[in-house]
Amino acid sequence: MPHKNILIKSAVAIVVATLSSNLYASGFQINESSASGLGRAFSGEGVIADNASSGNRNPASMTMFDRPTFSGGVIYVRPTVEVTGTSPSGSDMSVSDITPNEWVPNLHFIYPLNDRWAVGTSITSNFGLSTEFGDNYVAGPLAGTTELVTGNLNASAAYRINDFFSIGAGLNAVYAKAKIIRHAGENKNGLPNNTEVAHMKGDEWGYGWNAGLMYEIDKDNRVGLSYRSKVDIDFKGDYRSSLPSKYNGMQSITGMPWGTDGKTVSGNLTLNLPEIWELSGYHKVAPKWAMHYGLSYTSWSQFQELKGTDSDGNTLFYKHEGFRDAYRMSLGTTYYHNETWTYRAGIAFDDSAVPANNRSISIPDQDRLWLSAGTTYNFTPDASVDVGISYMHGQKVKIEEKLNNAPNSPVYSFESKGKAWLYGVNLNYTF
Repeated sequence: MPHKNILIKSAVAIVVATLSSNLYASGFQINESSASGLGRAFSGEGVIADNASSGNRNPASMTMFDRPTFSGGVIYVRPTVEVTGTSPSGSDMSVSDITPNEWVPNLHFIYPLNDRWAVGTSITSNFGLSTEFGDNYVAGPLAGTTELVTGNLNASAAYRINDFFSIGAGLNAVYAKAKIIRHAGENKNGLPNNTEVAHMKGDEWGYGWNAGLMYEIDKDNRVGLSYRSKVDIDFKGDYRSSLPSKYNGMQSITGMPWGTDGKTVSGNLTLNLPEIWELSGYHKVAPKWAMHYGLSYTSWSQFQELKGTDSDGNTLFYKHEGFRDAYRMSLGTTYYHNETWTYRAGIAFDDSAVPANNRSISIPDQDRLWLSAGTTYNFTPDASVDVGISYMHGQKVKIEEKLNNAPNSPVYSFESKGKAWLYGVNLNYTF
């Protein structure tokens, strides 16, 4: 197998699950699927059906369209994350700007076949993040460079049962590309701080499905329920570490990853990306005003540990995660000013997926508050542009984390806080 392909299998799951997640949704989830949704804090996304992005959140909503429609755009995320703390030896662990700015694109298309059937496709991202600590960072085994980019390709179909009920279902192919680098940091073994104790990168595919139901009370009021299945990603590939292999027999004492003397060995790891339930509602309460809301529930409790093993069953990498199920609540309003301008706003709360006793510097998950606003400008009855902006404020959290899995491992104390500005734009066209 070519060396390029050798590296792309086992590492990705470790990368996905050891990401810092100050900036997006609970865990390492991403919500940024449209600029219009961004402007209302993604409230009511599964039933509003004001552009083609609706089919991504609830395929049943595609029956709301009577002509082919397209939406494509990008959301720009500008985060600020600060970490403070002092190591047991007294070294300063303060660092800022560990998360780079990111672009999150989206594409959506819906094609109604007749008055009952519609099909559609979307390309979005549901998971991902990027963090970077310096090579000589004191807590090297807990930090380092971590990058994840995912793309979700969804193909779905919807059927209108009658004037009130519609159903839909689809298939998802998830592509993940990631990289992780960890260093020794300060240690009593005489290793330089920048010694690489783990260096992994790769990509892999996983597959799942989604389904949705929508109930139209009348033309101005509707509710919907959607489900996105978990995605199992099985990685079979390689693992590499610069740690001396002669210490592997003392792994339970040192707590360090499996050393390979810089050589590559085979590795296996399975990661389950969680299932997501979402309830959406839309109600036009006045000729020019509407309200909308959403409640999502993500089964993060399926994610309890990371364990990479080689072909002989040796543990290459282990990290307890202990996630819990988490929810997200959102509420928004839309004002239909005239045929040219539409205005929207929203507020949302993201519940942290990580209990306080399981927080780590690699996943300093925290509760988050969203404040959002946006607008739509119609160039013509068939062409429009959406613009959205959100401010996300994360709660300051304290983290007490052992440096490694050894019984006598030193404990590192951190404080982490994050905020982010998100800016989105989408172009929409109805054929």
